[in-house]
Amino acid sequence: MKAPISSILVKQKALELGFHKVGIASKDADFDLEKQRLQAWLDKGYQADMAWMANPKRQDIQLVMPEVQSLICVAINYYTADQRPPNPPLEGRAEAGVEYAKISRYGWGRDYHKILHKKLKVFANWLRSQGEGIEAR
Repeated sequence: MKAPISSILVKQKALELGFHKVGIASKDADFDLEKQRLQAWLDKGYQADMAWMANPKRQDIQLVMPEVQSLICVAINYYTADQRPPNPPLEGRAEAGVEYAKISRYGWGRDYHKILHKKLKVFANWLRSQGEGIEAR
């Protein structure tokens, strides 16, 4: 059995894989405030048609992984350097001040869900390879 993996090594690997942020929390951390904030957000209907956001498993990781010891959270910035085209010149436009539709940055480049999934799969496989009893999903 290998020695426990260090948090420094875990964070270095996440950054090496292209994640922009990484944090680690103990399963014993107090998440009550975050749970309350999520519930308030849900109560306001901000999840729209994303009903899966109300799944209790989103509020208690032990419902998903009963043996959990630590939580690793990674983030990636979906910013793209692509620029929207400039507005056409005033002459020739039906109305002065008409602009192109605005599309949020997350919708511009490659689908960030696919990018995250690929990186997370590699990261989870690497974590599992670090020792017996390490679970990742």
